[in-house]
Amino acid sequence: MKRSNDTKQSRYRKPVKCPALILLSAALAAGTLAGCGKGESGNEDSLKGRYIEEDLELPVQEGEAVLNIAKSEDGNLLLYSQTEEAQVFRYEYEDGEWEQTSLDWISQLFEGRDVYLQEIWESADGVQVAAGMGGNMDAHIARSVDGQTGEELEIPYLKQEGEFGYPAVTNLQIDGEGNYWMTDFYQAKAMVVNPDTLEITGEFSTARGFSNIQRIIVGASNGDMALNSEEGVFTVYGSDLKEKGTFKIDQEKMPWVCNVEENWYLLTEEGITRLKPGNETREVIVDGSMGKMGSSLNYAAGFIAGQKEDFYALYRQEKADACSLVHYTYDTEAHAAPEHTLRVFGLSDHTTVQDAILSFQKSHPDVKVEFETSEKEDGITMDDIRTLNTELLGGNGADVLLLDGLPAETYIEKGLLSDLTGVTDELLSQETYLESILKNVAQKDGKIYGLPVRFSVPIIFGDESAKEAILSLDKLIAYVDAHPDKSILGIAERDYIRDFLFQMYQDEIIGADGRVDQERLAALLETEVKLAAVARSEVFEDAKVGETGMNTMTKLFRQGMFSNAGSGAILNHPDSISTDRIVGVTNMMIPYTIMRQLELTPDTVKEFYVPSGIVGINKNTQQKELAEEFVKYLFSPEIQEKQLDDGLPVLETALDRLKDEVETEYAQSYTMTSAWNIEGEEPIEIEAGYPTAKEVEDLISKCHTLSVPAVQDCVIWNIYQTEADACLGGSTDAKTAAKNIAQKVDMYLAE
Repeated sequence: MKRSNDTKQSRYRKPVKCPALILLSAALAAGTLAGCGKGESGNEDSLKGRYIEEDLELPVQEGEAVLNIAKSEDGNLLLYSQTEEAQVFRYEYEDGEWEQTSLDWISQLFEGRDVYLQEIWESADGVQVAAGMGGNMDAHIARSVDGQTGEELEIPYLKQEGEFGYPAVTNLQIDGEGNYWMTDFYQAKAMVVNPDTLEITGEFSTARGFSNIQRIIVGASNGDMALNSEEGVFTVYGSDLKEKGTFKIDQEKMPWVCNVEENWYLLTEEGITRLKPGNETREVIVDGSMGKMGSSLNYAAGFIAGQKEDFYALYRQEKADACSLVHYTYDTEAHAAPEHTLRVFGLSDHTTVQDAILSFQKSHPDVKVEFETSEKEDGITMDDIRTLNTELLGGNGADVLLLDGLPAETYIEKGLLSDLTGVTDELLSQETYLESILKNVAQKDGKIYGLPVRFSVPIIFGDESAKEAILSLDKLIAYVDAHPDKSILGIAERDYIRDFLFQMYQDEIIGADGRVDQERLAALLETEVKLAAVARSEVFEDAKVGETGMNTMTKLFRQGMFSNAGSGAILNHPDSISTDRIVGVTNMMIPYTIMRQLELTPDTVKEFYVPSGIVGINKNTQQKELAEEFVKYLFSPEIQEKQLDDGLPVLETALDRLKDEVETEYAQSYTMTSAWNIEGEEPIEIEAGYPTAKEVEDLISKCHTLSVPAVQDCVIWNIYQTEADACLGGSTDAKTAAKNIAQKVDMYLAE
């Protein structure tokens, strides 16, 4: 079975607004920070001194898009922008003020032409050079000597059409002698252009680029050039084109690079790192876990050094079509490390929580929030849970717990979790939340011990009789017995059959006391074996290579027990059902396109919702007030309204705003393709766009009807999955597997 997915944006011709990929098919597709010390002598006070992240207000107005940041001939920060009417502005930042200049020469030069600006740079003597891309993917380079009048440069090399079309220039820089350095993306090389003759005076091979946000060429403060000459290596060249040294990078992290004298600095999601060419020693001077670079929402779009060993970074948020500009300065009086540490623990990562940590730390300069996980390739075991339980019972452990997959009921019974009823009441007094979702995840005797930061919605669509049959185990067994050669689940992978059906009938199999009904479980396993055979689950086995290394929690909550890799096959099997788990507007695209083709509408599944980021507080924490403040922050509009695609917000105003997402320029230009090619089946290819506002409104309406959390104890699930796999694989029978599961669950619950 072969399945492929791809996404693209028709907006590719405006690289100023999105980090679109440039593929070889010739298509553009779609605070405070801990530092190790400013100097290198090691003489600084070990208790004080670190880099501080400060937000700078962007000078641009609504409808004005940031192009890039650069440095003036005086060393000041420059910012270039373009309006929707193609007017271009230059902003210079000096003494805390922005000075605006209109670059009319650019708009006059390209007026009425199909050219989209990418970036603007200035030489040491103030010559302005602009790079743009035409509708045929051809490069356009223009310059102005006086900032008033301009000319387009007729560079012969750029007019030569090759195998992939015209040379695609994705980087432009100016060296100390005024030469123009630029990339030929398709040929993986850099050219040096004489500013007077416009002839190529030098050529260098480069690492293979794959995005127009990837910096292949970087100008140094002294006029040198650093070139990403090969995978993982930058080579520094002087204006005489002679090599002066090299330094290594992690190519996958696509670092932005700048320099101050002999030092070079790398900006990645991990922070800012200082190094010297030819020296393997490097120092992290800004910790990415405490700054904007560490946010999954942001990607770096600019990085330059200031005049006082300070730095400016430009970040973009593609989906929100927004930019932010920050200044990193060294504060000798700031504590080298925050005075307080708040520990957060979860079995796996959580995007919203991680992003919230960054902004929480910024508003609490004296607090460091450490997020620890137990990501393990072989899944979470009873020994792992036993170790965690021992810590908690011993009065230790993290201050804040993400209860996803953890035995929350056991923790409540043993008195390990703080009562969050007061916190919940305070939240509800300030904002309107989906109470049936917020309150039902971890509660007992009218008290609340855990609150979900996000949730997702399982949906089901397809044949009405099949949808009715799936609602109970007895109905399913009867349906399968009456239709032995028919797959109610269409084409389905074995793991999906195993997990989806157990979630559907868990309450029928495991009693309130935790005891397993072996007879019912054996009946379920026997039915799963029958369904796996008629659903052709064997065609998915080759595809499982890509899942190697994914732990149980990752598979369960990121992919979801309601998501089937063969869901699109319902187009060939309309008498079956399909399910999916909606975590955001973007992942509505494929299932809703399928439903439109079949003229179907979605239903919810037994009022299920899948909570994620279920946050609780360790009752033994010594920082209860701070922990409660962090928990409340997770439910603030600032966090709930972020478009992170890791779940739906529980704050109603944030949920209602999802329908506005489909009207954005990003949504209008974003498409996704998905293809299923299964032997013996008609090939399926779907090109999907964003859902309609009405479809999103309908989903939001359904969210208000959900009241049953689909939560799991990961140890019990590991036990079930291991034995169910043996049964589905034919190495044991259903009754034996059910007996083994019951015994192991009893042993686990008895501990």
